[in-house]
Amino acid sequence: MSILTDAQMKLRVSKDLERVETYLQQSLQTGAEDFNALIRPLSAGGGKRLRAQLCLLIALSGDSKQEDRVRMAAAIEMLHLATLIHDDVLDQAEVRRGVTSIHCTKGNKVAILSGDYLFAKAFGIVAEIGSIPCLTIFSEIISALVEGEFMQMEDVYRLDQGTDRYLLKTQKKTADFIEGCLALGGILGGWSEEHISLLRTYGHGLGMAFQITDDVMDYREQTVTTGKPVGKDVKEGILTYPLLSIVTPENTSRLTTMIEEIREGKDTKELLDYVIAEGGINQALALEGMYRRQAEIALEQLPSFKGKDILETVLEKLSNRKV
Repeated sequence: MSILTDAQMKLRVSKDLERVETYLQQSLQTGAEDFNALIRPLSAGGGKRLRAQLCLLIALSGDSKQEDRVRMAAAIEMLHLATLIHDDVLDQAEVRRGVTSIHCTKGNKVAILSGDYLFAKAFGIVAEIGSIPCLTIFSEIISALVEGEFMQMEDVYRLDQGTDRYLLKTQKKTADFIEGCLALGGILGGWSEEHISLLRTYGHGLGMAFQITDDVMDYREQTVTTGKPVGKDVKEGILTYPLLSIVTPENTSRLTTMIEEIREGKDTKELLDYVIAEGGINQALALEGMYRRQAEIALEQLPSFKGKDILETVLEKLSNRKV
């Protein structure tokens, strides 16, 4: 999903992204060449840089210093990459950004140390910017990510976790990070507290809606579209909103049996078909629409600024998101 649609702001953000890439290349250099060789391909792989783009967009829409916003965006990317490396260890994922995961080639210890280094490096960059509010937000993002990961590990294959707990995990693992990136951009850009609060609300709605659409695609999209097998989450014991929303006392036994069979190696088709038939996808899409509307309302309350049309387009694209 790209946020770059407005020509003028696209150019400004893209120029800053080029500076971010250069900064990352220069910063991710240590005395250990093995580490450098592991991190460089992952960093260069880039991904969509959505979080960095959101931070840059808001900072550029205000009154920010180029050096500060570039460093902050780089720190955000380092933090995101650190979480991906650690997630790969927890999930035993084999590929990341088209490159074999570090734990597969060098083992869990090297992967964990690599993620730890990136965490430390990112914090150091934010500290150099010299903003206590930015440091506070950065710390809150990391705390939320870790808390969300612990909750997810506790809830593997748990049918009784409920939708409220799922939404809290989604907030901690996805929405808080996106919300924080918008707030960081707002601080660097000199936005008022009132407007930063609205940016946070927008980011919360965007993050929640984005994750819910991702969960929906796990039920109905093909591997060629999403880049992952249908039913991957369920196979790994990650039960998401489409399934949790249809759980009732009457079908708990049936669902428990299907989940246990999947744990033992059965394919997911029966469960996925059942969730769709019971309206799980429709309920998830309705919730996604609610969060998207929450973001739209917050955006409407913000005064006009150069990047506003782009944030509107983000939400429009989200409603038809395929990748």
